[in-house]
Amino acid sequence: ALLKRSGVQAGVPDLLIFDPPPQAPESAGVALEMKREGSRPSSVSEAQREWLSALEQRGWRTLVGYGAEDALQKLSEIGYEL
Repeated sequence: ALLKRSGVQAGVPDLLIFDPPPQAPESAGVALEMKREGSRPSSVSEAQREWLSALEQRGWRTLVGYGAEDALQKLSEIGYEL
């Protein structure tokens, strides 16, 4: 309830990187939703899908990372040096 009163919205990606990925410099940045390692794609909620879609429409690259290793690999694939 406190978070809701503070203006937190359901579905907002866990991490936002405001520097465009080196391999996609036309992107506005990267929105990364984190899920537990071993989770299935169905674990992304409808609110999260809506946020990711809206950000994609505004020029953001969006990713879902299934655990830290997966997220780091996906960031590396789009050119971030880790």
